[in-house]
Amino acid sequence: MDGINLVWGASNGGKSFILAALDFMMGGKSPLPEIKMLRGYERVWLCLDLPGAGRVTLARAVAGGNFQLYEGEVDPLSPGGPGQALSADHKAKRPNVSGLLLGELGIGHHQIDRTLNGDKATFTFRHVAPYVLTDETSMMAPWSPTQIDPRATETFNKNVFKFLLTGIDGSATVVMESPETQKTGNAGKLELIGELLAAAQEELRQNWPDGAGLADQEDRLDEAMESVGDEAAERQTRLDDLRADRRATLEKLASQEDGRSEIVLTLGRFDLLAAVYENDVARLDSLAEGGAALLAGARRPCPHCGADPEHQRHSHGMGEIEQTHAAVEAEVRKIRLEQADLKRTIVALLGKRDDLDGSIMALTREIEGIEASIRSELPLESSIRANYERLDQAREHVRRGLSVMRRIEDLEARKREIAAFKPTSLPRGSVVAGVSGSIGDEFAQDVQAILHAWRYPGPPRVSFDTKTHDITLNGDSRRGNGKGVRALMHSAFKIGVFVFCRRHGLPHPGIIALDSPLLSYRDGHKSRHGPLDADEELVGHTRLKHHFYEYLLRTSGDVQYVIIENDAPPIDLGPSARITIFAGEDGEGDRLGFFPN
Repeated sequence: MDGINLVWGASNGGKSFILAALDFMMGGKSPLPEIKMLRGYERVWLCLDLPGAGRVTLARAVAGGNFQLYEGEVDPLSPGGPGQALSADHKAKRPNVSGLLLGELGIGHHQIDRTLNGDKATFTFRHVAPYVLTDETSMMAPWSPTQIDPRATETFNKNVFKFLLTGIDGSATVVMESPETQKTGNAGKLELIGELLAAAQEELRQNWPDGAGLADQEDRLDEAMESVGDEAAERQTRLDDLRADRRATLEKLASQEDGRSEIVLTLGRFDLLAAVYENDVARLDSLAEGGAALLAGARRPCPHCGADPEHQRHSHGMGEIEQTHAAVEAEVRKIRLEQADLKRTIVALLGKRDDLDGSIMALTREIEGIEASIRSELPLESSIRANYERLDQAREHVRRGLSVMRRIEDLEARKREIAAFKPTSLPRGSVVAGVSGSIGDEFAQDVQAILHAWRYPGPPRVSFDTKTHDITLNGDSRRGNGKGVRALMHSAFKIGVFVFCRRHGLPHPGIIALDSPLLSYRDGHKSRHGPLDADEELVGHTRLKHHFYEYLLRTSGDVQYVIIENDAPPIDLGPSARITIFAGEDGEGDRLGFFPN
């Protein structure tokens, strides 16, 4: 719930299991601690109030693996469906728990510099988690509170802290290989070049034993191919000319054959026309003979009255017969003229046909002669082409040998170049990881204000060490203090990060879970952490823990505190705080530990 959530009580009740379970449900890869109370449970459930999605529930198998996301708060006994699958892999392209939580914080895809050379790592929620969840071991540890993971580089830890306090990632830095990487890369390159060089030298030895004479061979082959090429071009030109002549002659022959065919067709039509003329003349001749016979009979005495022709009064149509007879004779004369013209035209066409026949025969003989010339040229042209191809193959073989020689020269030059290469490195101090001095000083003032509010004896003077990215107290390193004081300073550091982010409008989950921040108040004779150092005893004789809880009460409106302690709070935390007491296995109470009775 919002505000203060305090869990206190006896040891071995599962208090530290709370932070382990929270870390597990925020995407932690480490398995849950193996405690006997966990037996029989299959899944872990976590309800979250997110700024965008609202209330959701995450479920994950106790054995680990991916998550299931449910809308709202669900009953683990009847969740109502499988939920949306979320990958536990924070770098997965499919929906994952890290993407969900970072998206709710308004943090997109960012790259953080992992080394001073600019090697990148993707920012995930696992890099935020240490600033949200601080277990007992980390609380009192001598290392910097900025440590993300024991395996993470110091540069990466500092740059994550920088991103949280400034919003500046490593996208602007340029990657540069380290000297070790450069040396390793060069060694691999030399090994590869050596293998390629040996293979090229063996290829040259097997296929071109006389490698020194390859350049002269190429020159001689170029000259021979040029000569053969000229001869081949001459032969080809001769063949092209012959084929062009044959094509032109064939076109001429085809034209004349077409003309002869046209004359033959015309003569056939003229023969038909001559027959028509003969038929017309015969018909007209018959008409003329009939008319003549009628005229001859008209000049005899009348068979009826015996009158002589000169005394006959009726002509009996003789005038019309005479006109018809005259017309027939005129038509016959006209047809005879046309027949004469037709005969002259036929004679002329026959002469032209005979001329074309002679020309066709001459062209046919000319074509046969051209084709004979082509046939005689073809073997010579084929022989020259074959010779040219043989020379070309020989030259190609020589050129491959020269290519291998040039490859050997290039590889040897590259080998010398790499062998002479000196790895370059970044000048000392040219790239600085983490926050600058001004940011560190401002952050230190926030931490100092928190310790002042807790009434740390002194009063405390806090500074930020840019080298270690840790705070110093009154000029002394945090790691030089006792476990309890280190825990107090670590707590102030993590709360200081939240205060700094809120004041500058930077993303922060708004959850701070601290395990054993008041370790200085332990019983040095009974605690497994041993006796108290002098600075711890000094704190233990003050009312700092009273002011610690008062500070949490004053600031709990904007943050959710989860405090794990062994002892009850020294003041009444009021109705808004949620206090849970773990009685322990041998104690008495409503709840023995994290798992219900």
